[in-house]
Order: sequence, then structure tokens, then C-alpha cells
Amino acid sequence: MRSPDEPPGAPRERTGLAWQRSAFSFAALGAIVLGVAAHRDAPGLLAVSALLLAIGGAIWRHGHGAYERVRVAAQPRTLGLITAATTLAALAAGATVLVRL
Repeated sequence: MRSPDEPPGAPRERTGLAWQRSAFSFAALGAIVLGVAAHRDAPGLLAVSALLLAIGGAIWRHGHGAYERVRVAAQPRTLGLITAATTLAALAAGATVLVRL
């Protein structure tokens, strides 16, 4: 529920910013994995990096669309997909750490 002093567009703004933060996080992780792949001669991580960057772009695009909608609504399918992507990102981070060792 909106507080009396909150502007009417604040929930959409917060939702859009949350999607942007998620997209930036995936893109940053993709860049880190790319750096490790380049410095450790691990070509297998190039595909992981490209996938993480693509996921970041898809999340950004989805968040931009969510911000443009008039009404903010629950998105259970999208949340399930981002949960799966986050799990894969955690596995990629773990693989990156193992390659760095």
C-alpha cells in the first residue's frame, strides 16, 4: 500500500530500478568471467560469459517493458526464469573460482 507522501509513480520506478540492478549484476558477472577466460586461457568460459551477458540484456529489456506498463503486477513465470538464471550464474561463478585456482 502506498504511503500518503509517496508519489504515484514510485512503485513503477522502484520496479524498473530493481530490474536494472539485476541486469547490471548479470552483465558485470559476465564481464568478470570473460576476464578470467582471457587471462587463464579457458575458452569454455567464453560461452558462459556470452550467456551471462545475454541474460543481462534480456533482463534489462524485460525491466524496461515492466517500467513502461501502466500497472505493476506479479510475474511468477518471469521470477521463475530469473531464479533459474541466478542459479546458473552462481554455478558459473563457482566454475570461475575453480578455474582461477
